[in-house]
Order: sequence, then C-alpha cells, then structure tokens
Amino acid sequence: MHSPQLTYSFSRRRLLAALMLAMPYLAYAEDSAGKEEVESLPEVKVTSQVEKDQPSEKTKSYTVRSTSSATRLNTSIRDTPQSISVITRQLMDDFRVLTVNDALSLATGVRVEQFETERSQYTARGFNITNFQIDGLSTPITYGTQYGDLDVALYDRIEVLRGANGLLTAMGNPSATINFIRKRPTTEFKAKVDASLGSWDNRRLDADISGALNADGSVRARLVIAHQEKNSYLDRLSSERNVAYGVIEADLSEKTNLAVGHTYQQNNSNGNIWGSLPLLYSDGSKRHYSRSDSTAPDWSYWDVGTHISFVELSHLFDNGWKAKGQLTHKQTDSNARLHYIYGNENPVTGLGLKSYPSMYRTRTEDNVADFYLNGPFDLGGRKHEMVFGTTWSKAAVKDYSRFGPIGTPLSSFENAGDFPLPTYDAENKSADFTMRTINSYVAAKFNPTELLKVTAGASLLSYNLEGVSFGDPQESKANNKVTPYMGAVYDLSDEHSLYASYAGIYKPQVERSAGGGILAPLEGKNYELGVKSEWLNNRLNSTFALFKTEQENQPQPTGSTIGGIATYNGIKATSKGFEIDVSGELSDALSLNAGYTRLMSLKGANNQNVNPFTPRNQAHVAAIYKVPFIQNLKLGANVYWQSDTHVDIALADDNGDLVGTFRYKQSSYATLNLSANYKIDQHWDAALNLYNVTNEKYLTSLIFASAGQAYYAAPASAMATLTWKY
Repeated sequence: MHSPQLTYSFSRRRLLAALMLAMPYLAYAEDSAGKEEVESLPEVKVTSQVEKDQPSEKTKSYTVRSTSSATRLNTSIRDTPQSISVITRQLMDDFRVLTVNDALSLATGVRVEQFETERSQYTARGFNITNFQIDGLSTPITYGTQYGDLDVALYDRIEVLRGANGLLTAMGNPSATINFIRKRPTTEFKAKVDASLGSWDNRRLDADISGALNADGSVRARLVIAHQEKNSYLDRLSSERNVAYGVIEADLSEKTNLAVGHTYQQNNSNGNIWGSLPLLYSDGSKRHYSRSDSTAPDWSYWDVGTHISFVELSHLFDNGWKAKGQLTHKQTDSNARLHYIYGNENPVTGLGLKSYPSMYRTRTEDNVADFYLNGPFDLGGRKHEMVFGTTWSKAAVKDYSRFGPIGTPLSSFENAGDFPLPTYDAENKSADFTMRTINSYVAAKFNPTELLKVTAGASLLSYNLEGVSFGDPQESKANNKVTPYMGAVYDLSDEHSLYASYAGIYKPQVERSAGGGILAPLEGKNYELGVKSEWLNNRLNSTFALFKTEQENQPQPTGSTIGGIATYNGIKATSKGFEIDVSGELSDALSLNAGYTRLMSLKGANNQNVNPFTPRNQAHVAAIYKVPFIQNLKLGANVYWQSDTHVDIALADDNGDLVGTFRYKQSSYATLNLSANYKIDQHWDAALNLYNVTNEKYLTSLIFASAGQAYYAAPASAMATLTWKY
C-alpha cells in the first residue's frame, strides 16, 4: 500500500513532466493565435554557416542553432542523434551564474556533487562525468574531480552532450560530455563591467572588452577579467578568486584564421573543509548540525592555480572543406594544508573523533594536439558530410604529501575548529604517473533521402599509463581499441524527428581499486531513442529521450580512502531511464530552460541498487519573463527538485570490528532562485538575484557519505549587480 506522501510525490513528478512536454504545444498555439495571415506566408529557411555559428551572447537566446560536440559536424540540435542541453550566456547572465557548479545545475539530468568546499564531481544518468572539453578539445580531470570553483566568465556557452562520446574524446564514458565554448573577439567594439555585492561580504568585479585592433577588423582581441572575494555561511571559510582570459584572432587571408589565447585562474581559500561532518553518532543515531558547522580550523587552506594556453589554425578550402589544428597546454598547481576528522562521537561523552592533518602539493600538466578535416562530398547524387582527425595527449600528475600526528583524539566536535596547527613530517612524493593517448576518428553523416540522415563513425584509441600513486603501480595500456558510433535521424515532419543512436564505451581509468592498483578499463554499450522537435520558427527546441547503458568495471565508492584519495570497486551496472529537455523562447516575452530525468533502473549484476546517492528523479525549470506593463523589467525564477537519496554507512569500533550498517536518508527537496533585472538606459542595468529563497536545508552531496560524512548547502542569500556596457 502506498502512503499518501508517496502518492502525492509521484503525482507531482508526473504533473511536472506532463507540463514540460505540453509547454511547446501551448506556446505554439499561443503564438499562432491571430497570426493566420503571417503564418500563411511561405517559409524561408536560412542555412548559412554564418547563421549556424553565431555565439549565444549575440543571439540572446536560451538555445542555439547548431552544435558540433557529438561529431565535429556542425549540426542542428534536432539533427544530432543524442540528447543535448545548452547553457547559454543569456541564461548565465540572467541568473548571475558565476561558477561551473551553478551552471551545470541548469543542465537536464546533471547532478553537481560538491562533497567538500573545494572539490566537486558531476554525474549524469547515474554515473560520473569525466569527459570535459574546451572548444571541443578534451581536457582531462585528475581522479574525476574538479578542484576549486571553475569560473565561467570567459565562456559563451556550455554544451552538455548526454550519453557516450567515445568518437571525439577517446573515452566513451556513458554519462555525458561537458563542452565549454570560449568567448571570441568581435569586430565591433564592445565593453562591459559588472559590479556585484552579496551576502557574507561577497564582492565581485567583472570586465569584458572586445574589438578590432586594426582598421579593416582582420585582427581582433578580447580580454575578460574577474576578481571575487567572499566570506561564507560556514564557520571560518573565506575565499578569493582571480580570473584573466585573453585571446587574439587574425585573418591571415580570407579563408585562413589564427587564434592564440591564454586563461589564468587562481583560487585561494582559507578554512576550507576536507572531508565533512560525521553524520552518525557511534551508536548509529543521526547527528544534527547547524548549517554553519565546519571541521576546518582557521589555519587550513587550499590554493589552486590554473594556466591554459592554446593556439588554433583553421583554413576553409574552396570546395567547402575545413582543416583545423589545435594545441593546448594546461598546468594546474594545488597547495593545501588540511584537517580531516574521522570517527564517530559517543553521544554521551563527546569522545570518538580523531584528527588526520596533512599537506599536499600537486602539479598536473596536460598537453593536447588535435588536427581534423571536415566537409561535404557527393555520393549517389546527394550531398553528405565527413570528418576525420587525430588527437594526441599527454597528462602527467605529480603529488607530494606531508602528514602531522594522525589519530590525535578530539575532546568533542565543538573543538574541531580550535585544533592547533601540528608539526608535519618531511615531504614525500606520493604520486607520479603519466597517461599518453592517441585517438584517431572518422565519421560521416549520410543523407540517403530527404527525410533520413545517418551518422556512422568509429575511433581508434591507443594509450599507455605508467607510474605510481600512493605506493600502487599505475600501469595500464592498450593498442588500437575501436569504439563504434552510429546514429540516425528521421524527419516525421518539418518540425519533428525520430532519432536513435548506439555508441561503444571504452574508458581507461585511474581510480584507485580497493584491492590495490587501478581499476580495469570501463567497457560497455550505450543506446538512445527519442523524439526531437523545433518550434516557433526554430526558437524553441524540445527532446524526449529513452536511454539504456550497459557497462563493466563501473567505479563504485567503497567509502574508504588511501592518502585522502577515494577507493572504488569495479562492478557491472545497467542504467535505464528517460529525459525531457526544453529550451528556447516560448514567446517574445518568455524564455525557458527546463528538464526532467527519470532513472527507472540503476542496478548491478546481482540486481543490487547502484549509486543510491544519485536521485532517481530530477527536474529543473528556469524562466525569464519580460514584464509587458513595466518596460525594461525582466523577472525570473529557477526551480530545482530532486527525489530522496540514501547511503548505507558501516560503523566500526576502535578495534575495527563492525558495529552495524545504518541507512542515512536525505528526503526529496526543492530550491527556488529568483531574479529581477531592470534596464536603466542603453548603458546601465541593475539586477537582484535571490538564492534558495525558501531557505531549504539539505546536504550538498551524499556521493562519499558512505564514509559517513557530508555538509549542508548555503541558506537563503542575495546578490545585487550593477552593469555598465558599451
């Protein structure tokens, strides 16, 4: 028998899904009313390359015309045989989105797992996202973890391609690929400055200037800088972030373009959490905290600096083919002094917690080179497209560590923040490993009929991982591993298409195995079937997708760590579900970005529940409305909801003997953000953004809560912004 609460929650989810499916039809009906004369005019389709490649900051839209994230064939979202979400510059500006964590919370099906203040992971369709790209070029993430808040001031948009993408990334991870598209120089002069002030002394200044450097506009440049300082709702936590991005583009000829750029970001935090709050007492009962509680003393810090340099050379041939070469160098330096608390308090005496102080110094260096050709060809009297290329990469990691006295007892949790700075031992090299890969790929989009488009391709991957990490050998290699890709799109009408795709999954892993060494490569298959639609003269995109993923050696957290690095077991896992995604303009006054994901099944080989920290239901709706009776005023709302999650926590006594396994559950929750933007005149705007308006109290993540720890998200807060632009 279902409880009333369960029945209500299920009905609410179905209603939300039905509303999102109905929105395009309702908008179409509204937009068509009273416009019979206009709609009777013949439709003119503009398909020029210039129109397709317009940046989202220029269109001011919540959607884009085309994407090349799946195959490097510049294709409309409707003609791409996979599910895609796009976080445009207008969407980020409307809701004052400043970091990648906030941006990805607006992407359908993506779960931001911020398990510490300075470390995050991302999941989609039940599995970790490890494929990150910048302008289509893969950039590895060590251990699948993002260190520090990645700023989004320099990006025009963020494209999220769900499902496997082994064709271009060489790593066919089944979750999603995140592609960050940089802002580019403009021929016309543009300048913009944002000054923001928010809760907990949050102060930020952004500047963005772009324009031509010579009279004919053949040489253009852009500079984006940002500075932010803030305290926190968490005790003793403060941070500072500095960002600079510069790029120069030059037209060497009418058809040859050169771009050179550099990105710098420095994150400095003090009083940051490493690990989190112990969730249970020693008897298995739930421990309650204030949202401001933290285990970090004021002497803890974590500084992360990143430099990314890139150069691109492209040429457009007379026959419509394009050649492009890219080189990227990325270096990240991380320095941290941290205080981890482990154990569980006795609810009577307050004893049971112990100290684990440590220091880490890490450098990662990534070098990536890519060259590809794409363009049209004739076959059977019809036009088709092809792309082929090669990507070479080298990723090197060096990690040094120092430790203080481990196991020093704390008198109580309340004294954790007052723990004195310990004496550390000598520095030792704890990790030194290198991954080299070369991935060659080819794909073609065939147009056998006016209604049918078929994409087929494959990648050929060779890699070599060697080195050591915390005493374990990092050794793995393979040659000529083939990852296939196939997709088809069939036009049901001028507005609707049916699509299907299949992709192989093969991903070398660096996750630490609980038994020592690293996990074997992830392997499997990914299937997707869906319907895509374009509405309101291509102003609105919608997708309904069914997906199924089968894989082996999927990393499952054990809840334990070695040297602060999480350990995993490799398991078989199958994921099934569906997604709904809607983005664009419902009318001239209303813009929408919305999505719903339902994981119908996420099971292991023995039908066990896999990754129960992942919500089986997620939904978000972000909308901006231009108020008709108050000129220049825009109001917005952003709602995120997820179903309940849980983890099973094993408690042991001081001798290591199992006391019992206890389930920790987080109930379903929803957050609400609001925005208001008023255009004062052609140069000045004023905006107010309110976050977590209902003051919802929830844990940021349970992804590593099997170790018995998590912490609370921020309460209600606000930010005011004044913008000048030219």
